[in-house]
Amino acid sequence: MSPLNLENRKILIVEDDDMSFLYLNHLLLLTGGMIVREKTGPEALELYRKNLGFDLILMDLQLPGMDGKQVTREIRNHDLYIPIIAQTADKSPLEKELALEAGCTEVITKPYSMEELFEVIGKYISE
Repeated sequence: MSPLNLENRKILIVEDDDMSFLYLNHLLLLTGGMIVREKTGPEALELYRKNLGFDLILMDLQLPGMDGKQVTREIRNHDLYIPIIAQTADKSPLEKELALEAGCTEVITKPYSMEELFEVIGKYISE
């Protein structure tokens, strides 16, 4: 059983890499959360604008069409409160700083463990 209960929570995963998505999907299915995926920045932004009531966004920073920082800036123009957790393989402090400046709530570096992911999500979504 997962230490994190996300039942009745809707999570948008913006991830173009299939293996990264499968890993995230596997972990989040353990929480009972409802998962929606988009592969590109423009698709994610269009879906978000349809106001589907997402509780959390997991945002890859390297996306085709529009990077995750740009998508985050656009979302922040309309919603200052939704948690947006950036995921990146770039370990540089500059990438983290730029993601936070763009409006990401927090940045998690790939590869991360289930415990690390659940700890970060748990900070922003109460059960």
